Amino acid sequence: MQPPENPPLSGDSPFFDLVGHAMGCLEPSQTGEMDALLRADSRLSRQSKTLMEALSLLREDPLAPPANLAQRTIARVERAREADSATIIRLPKAPQPSRPSWSWSSWRLGDLLAAGGVMMVAGLIGFPAIHQAWVRQRELSCQDTLRTFGTALNHYADANQGRYPHVASSGPNSVASTYLVSLRENGFLPEGGHSFCADPIPQAPPDRAQMDRFYQQDPTLFHRAARAMGGSYAYPLGWYENGKLTGPHRNQDDDHPLLADKGPRTTASQTRAANGQMNHASANSPNHGGRGQNVLYKTGNVRFLATRHQPDGCDIYLNNSGEMRAGISPGDLVLAPGDAHP
Repeated sequence: MQPPENPPLSGDSPFFDLVGHAMGCLEPSQTGEMDALLRADSRLSRQSKTLMEALSLLREDPLAPPANLAQRTIARVERAREADSATIIRLPKAPQPSRPSWSWSSWRLGDLLAAGGVMMVAGLIGFPAIHQAWVRQRELSCQDTLRTFGTALNHYADANQGRYPHVASSGPNSVASTYLVSLRENGFLPEGGHSFCADPIPQAPPDRAQMDRFYQQDPTLFHRAARAMGGSYAYPLGWYENGKLTGPHRNQDDDHPLLADKGPRTTASQTRAANGQMNHASANSPNHGGRGQNVLYKTGNVRFLATRHQPDGCDIYLNNSGEMRAGISPGDLVLAPGDAHP
């Protein structure tokens, strides 16, 4: 059905309400008013009837196929195979139409409504699937980057008596992201390697000389550069043993994490309950919408964990005192973002 010529805005003409009436979308009071208009206006009543007929096509059951269609089709194909394939009938080219046989004006309202419904259903089904595929692809990209770091860190350990890069207790090397500087300056990180999960790669990170200069001249810039250099990941701050800060080593258990998606900023917060027990923040890494975090172990294995706690209950983002600081014992391993200090 074509709308009336030059229809005024809704409220000045019942045309737009007519569509709502035909589809059952009006309020009861509006439906009564429209029924009265249809009884009083024969032209509007004819338009309503035409619209109803168009919409009824959407409710009709599809036609049943002719009887024995499959058998007759197969028989016809067999007969065609037996025909003389050398006989070719060349048909003259059909003349080009003066104008396209299809145009928007050839669509009926029912066609438009049906097409719109199909698009809406496809969107409702397709968009969640696309989002889920994107989320999964981000997880896999993160895991691939972690495996690259696993190879680089183990090559570093091969050249340093099993020691992985250590975070110093003070000075310009006292931030977690110093491991990245160590890997780069010793040539263990591939060209173009970066510490970002699946985000746009930023500018090349500063080298050790630049970090030393930032530390001496601009502490704010130093911490900003350290956090940016840490990227999407968290590295062990080490632990204190007999008052001395010690870093990760190959002689640790295989289930000790070596690198992981960085934890949320709230990991540094802590409160005490009425009974004096420490309550820790428990949110997962923000890298994957809080669903969990990828964790790299010294064996090179990468696992996606739905919780930030190890099987023994230890939090990978907080030490046993509930702080984002170095561990208080050899088994207390804490992974922290690039600008964290022991």
